Amino acid sequence: MAAGYLTKQAVLLTARYLNDVNDSVAGGAVLALPSGVQAPPWSQTIPGDRICLDDASALALSDTTIGTLYGGIYQYTQAKTTTLAIALGGIAFWKQADVGTAYIVYGDAQPAAATPSFIAGIFINAITSGNYGWIQCAGVATVLFAAAITATTVGSLVTAKVSATGAENGATVTQETVASQIGVSIQTAAAATASQVAITRSPFGRL
Repeated sequence: MAAGYLTKQAVLLTARYLNDVNDSVAGGAVLALPSGVQAPPWSQTIPGDRICLDDASALALSDTTIGTLYGGIYQYTQAKTTTLAIALGGIAFWKQADVGTAYIVYGDAQPAAATPSFIAGIFINAITSGNYGWIQCAGVATVLFAAAITATTVGSLVTAKVSATGAENGATVTQETVASQIGVSIQTAAAATASQVAITRSPFGRL
């Protein structure tokens, strides 16, 4: 199921809104049964599952007190923190050791701050380290920009900022920026602020 771009039609949500999901166990603790009692069949969301939403569906699944979601592809992953706390709009990275083996994402740049190119997507809420939730890997996303950015112009290249936390707007095209590309800004960017970005990077399940 996790091999394709889209997941099964019926996705089990453990919260009313997609950007409220913060499961302590994969798929959420749905039920508890006495020892020895066989669990009934049911549809569980597992790490790697994806869903594709149009704008109306994404809005209906948005907790707007946290943020508004837009049409695109979302993926269920486990989130972990090493040094950098997971933040709304932050970039989610695969760790090199997990590529091809696990759906675990980190807020810390991977494989290194100088080459932040193992991009999985964008965090849509602040998932507790070790818990499971949804990230956005395609479509229009709300992305948190770094404390200092090169440009504010709409339509500029948006990348994971080299050797800094957050996204960069208007970076000069180099080998590093091409590898670290997220998409194109569709709002005027501002330092240390979240704004809309059209993700143009292919929505890899894993690299």
